[in-house]
Amino acid sequence: MCNAVYLFGAKLQRVFTGSVVLQSIGMKILKKIIFWLFGILLFLVPLILWPYNSEVFEFNKMVLVYIFTILISFVWITRMVYEKKFIFRRTILDLPIFIFLATQLISTLLSIDPLTSWLGYYSRFNGGFISSVCYALFYWAFVSNIDSKKALKLVNATLISAGIVSVYGVLEHFGIDKNLWEQDVQSRVFSTLGQPNWLAAWLVALMPITWAFLLDFKVSFKSKKYWYYFFLSILFFWTLIFSKSRSGFVGFGVVFLTFWIIYLWPKRKEIKKHLVPFAVITTPLFLVCLISGTQWTPSIRDLMVKKESRQTSENQTGATALETGGTESGAIRKIVWKGAFGVWLHYPVFGSGVETFAYSYYQYRPAEHNLTSEWDFIYNKAHNEYLNFLANSGLVGLLSYLTLIVFSLIQTSKSNHLNSDQISVHKTLITALIAGYVSILVTNFFGFSVVPVQLEFFLFPAIAFVLTSQEVENSEGREKQLDNTQKTILAFTLFATLYLLYMVSRYWYADSLYASGKGYNLINEPAVASGYLSKAIDSQPKQALYFSELSSTYARLAVAFNQQKDSSRSAQFANLAVGDINKAVSLSPANVNLKRVQFGIFVMLSTINPDYLIYAREALGAAIKQAPTDAKLLYNLSLAQARTDQTDLAMATLAKTIDLKPNYKDARLAYAFLLIENGEKEKARTQLEYILANIDPSDSLSTQTLEGIK
Repeated sequence: MCNAVYLFGAKLQRVFTGSVVLQSIGMKILKKIIFWLFGILLFLVPLILWPYNSEVFEFNKMVLVYIFTILISFVWITRMVYEKKFIFRRTILDLPIFIFLATQLISTLLSIDPLTSWLGYYSRFNGGFISSVCYALFYWAFVSNIDSKKALKLVNATLISAGIVSVYGVLEHFGIDKNLWEQDVQSRVFSTLGQPNWLAAWLVALMPITWAFLLDFKVSFKSKKYWYYFFLSILFFWTLIFSKSRSGFVGFGVVFLTFWIIYLWPKRKEIKKHLVPFAVITTPLFLVCLISGTQWTPSIRDLMVKKESRQTSENQTGATALETGGTESGAIRKIVWKGAFGVWLHYPVFGSGVETFAYSYYQYRPAEHNLTSEWDFIYNKAHNEYLNFLANSGLVGLLSYLTLIVFSLIQTSKSNHLNSDQISVHKTLITALIAGYVSILVTNFFGFSVVPVQLEFFLFPAIAFVLTSQEVENSEGREKQLDNTQKTILAFTLFATLYLLYMVSRYWYADSLYASGKGYNLINEPAVASGYLSKAIDSQPKQALYFSELSSTYARLAVAFNQQKDSSRSAQFANLAVGDINKAVSLSPANVNLKRVQFGIFVMLSTINPDYLIYAREALGAAIKQAPTDAKLLYNLSLAQARTDQTDLAMATLAKTIDLKPNYKDARLAYAFLLIENGEKEKARTQLEYILANIDPSDSLSTQTLEGIK
């Protein structure tokens, strides 16, 4: 392999110089490769999606981050080997990033679910320890290999990508893909980012950059570049309106104030001269609001037809868990935040583990969550990035994250105050980076970071640093060939790179197999699904979700063969189902949802053998220990108890369920039926009358049962 690397290097040398390439030329080639890799990364990440994975958007963006981290790191190491130097540009963020990674590593090692902490919660992915390492490497690779001219080009590559995303978002509003999604995407667009709030947070951070180019590069009205940035600004804002993201609008308000205050304050003595460009940039945004309207204000069309108010839909199926249903999202957030504090109080130092909120929250979930319209939703984030860190990484993790934020602002703000002739041209762009970074802090307060936003979080300070730093040329211009030590290191690095790329490809392929298996289960083809899921497990044998899905598949096959009177094969698949769900639970014991699945599988198998109801009851008992305020778990437990002749326990469990969720109609009905069977008709009457008076006056079953008692 060493000889192969040497021959490849020799060919490059002959191409560029005819004999031996100068060290400085080799360095420039490698730096250019890093630049192109960053450009492709920043352009593709917002755009990439693939419908044949378990998660269409974030999973593929995260995999792309893994791939480009490996490639950029390989070229960076190659450059260092070629130069025989440790190429690492020091910044004030080095120590904060290192401390942040150290706290995340400790939290991962102490996690209640280590695999989740390494790779992130399955379906979210961003936020795991490995992803944090990737973003940190991006920061260090950027400041060490990218100069100011290339940084500007990379900013423009991001804007081009954002322009494409926004055009698609606007077309989405007008119905281009309305039949492709279950969500009402016309009402709240999410384009290629997958969720309206994520789209809004990402675009809001980029919006002031378009203003900076308009202001600082002094392009005229006759210039195509001027109109390009002018329409980009309008396009981004138009897409923001169509996203109907409240957190995005709050972020925009902060961006707007931050950018214009920082820009105009030093010019306040000659403010009149700067009001014209301010008006040129902001007036079109105001006009867009008038033309299209917002979720709070009517459009011109609405005003012209004299509508009293324009209906704003806040209960769209395209919203997050915190924005659907009847309960106001702010009220639900307060409950979830209270639960996050509860998690922190029990894991105060290093938290429950990076990205384990979906497991730890249910142990300390406030009982009042049962009274919301989203009482049976699964919450995998605290919907506040800071509380998410507090719960998952403890006080140490949160402080390290806040320290990283403070030093990022210091570094970016310090760059903005430098006044040399070489860097003054970039001051307005740095102002935009400051405003955009602050907007991320705001939108993260009401949500959480996703891959494109996290790239902004780590790269905005890097861009600001590069724009205001003198480039240091590391080459001495000497002719130099690779020696044996360099060739050995390069061979090892190449092997490690190929191995890591292979592991990432297996990770992606396993998920695609898992998605195919789930798809075949949805169309009731469990025999086909089992083949895909078995292959997925062969590729990723530690992934509990794969075992869980395969267990459900085997349970369906067991029931099917039982209906065909094939008791032998039915028993075989029943045993496989039990073995796989038990394996899933053992791989991820903190995951309450797996125990819910375990309960469902045992209930399914109870149609074959009623003894499985005992195992179902035990599974629910274990789940309730981890989620003591979950009313649905208690309700299901009561049913299992009733079916296993534990009537008294079932009634006691139902009474507790009703205490936790007084408006639980099914629980009150079940309680009434058990009371009737037990001869306590007056108590049953009380339950039925409560349903008709307070929950569902039109419930026919309650009415009929009540009449039967009378």
